Amino acid sequence: MKKKLLFMLFISSIIIFSMSCYLYAKQAQIEGENLNVRNGPGTEYEVIAQVNPPDTYRIIEEVDEWIKIELATENGWIHKDYAQIVEKEMQESEENEKSTTTTQASPTTSEIKDFHSSVSDLNGKIIVIDPGHGGIDVGAIGASCGYESNYTLKTSFVLKEMLEAHGAKVYLTRNKNYYVSLTSRTTYSGSKFPDVFLSLHYNSTPELPDVKGVGTYYYSDTDQSLAKYVHKGILSQTGMNDRGVVQEDLQVLRMNHRPSLLLELGFLSNREEESHLRSNVFLESMSRGIIMGLYDYFNK
Repeated sequence: MKKKLLFMLFISSIIIFSMSCYLYAKQAQIEGENLNVRNGPGTEYEVIAQVNPPDTYRIIEEVDEWIKIELATENGWIHKDYAQIVEKEMQESEENEKSTTTTQASPTTSEIKDFHSSVSDLNGKIIVIDPGHGGIDVGAIGASCGYESNYTLKTSFVLKEMLEAHGAKVYLTRNKNYYVSLTSRTTYSGSKFPDVFLSLHYNSTPELPDVKGVGTYYYSDTDQSLAKYVHKGILSQTGMNDRGVVQEDLQVLRMNHRPSLLLELGFLSNREEESHLRSNVFLESMSRGIIMGLYDYFNK
């Protein structure tokens, strides 16, 4: 009798655990145009963003007729009537994303496998990541009304985690949604004596919504090779359009006395590229490309 009871408890725990994983994997496929996202489960709450079909978002919570979804760096609520809840397919996607996150040493292509098996990590390297904009300075506004300042912060968190997994010491010029002046960013960078400073940004040309791609900017002639290595790495891992490596007089680079780049990692005005930024799998691919470029630069 005791053995039977223990067996039933074991089976029950497995079922409960499976159900929790299944619910966590549910995602909402948007069906309503310019659907308001609110900061609470009701129309009385403030609108914080808008989403559009066919974008899909992870469901975090459900309350009555409202579902809480994960946006770039914040969460918000939408009404169930304007979204289709997807379960099985999204669960498989979650497993793929989980696999990408937890097995960075076993990527899908032979090129990335070779990189991870041969890289001696970035031990001892100091990297300062500068999430562009922030606070009252939201930067560019995406096709679905997402803010550049939120996207750059989310990207910085993913890149920081992956760099640290390779042994680098990483600092952020901001780790929340607040304003930091350009002078403060370069001053902070100088205080950390980094091996590389990376300012992350996203582009926008609302009048040309089909424009897309990644561009890499440097100021000092001595940083040209760094720019080429990192740019090549990003392109190799994302397949994004190549908008080139450009020498540009930008304050965050000109006033920086360490090797430094400004990366324009896509166009928020392009609905397809903006939707990619909601996927950690895509951000990890982009970050992997940056890391590959840094590794090639340090070992040139």
